[in-house]
Amino acid sequence: MRTDRLIDHQIKIEVTNSEGVIRFRLPDGQEIVWPIRDEAVAAGTFYLTLSPTPQLPTKDELAKQILKEILQGGE
Repeated sequence: MRTDRLIDHQIKIEVTNSEGVIRFRLPDGQEIVWPIRDEAVAAGTFYLTLSPTPQLPTKDELAKQILKEILQGGE
């Protein structure tokens, strides 16, 4: 996906995590409730990026992304 079109493929979501329940609120008001206790999931505003050519990352790509997130402090 071209980076200049990235904004056209993003959805803003709100995430809350309390009392063993993670909630994802979509822009149209729909809410996805995930009944799991995971303190590592941060609450806040996030952006999901939709891709016309979705694919799962390879193990190497995933390891690089995880290392990048760790080095950036999760930002």
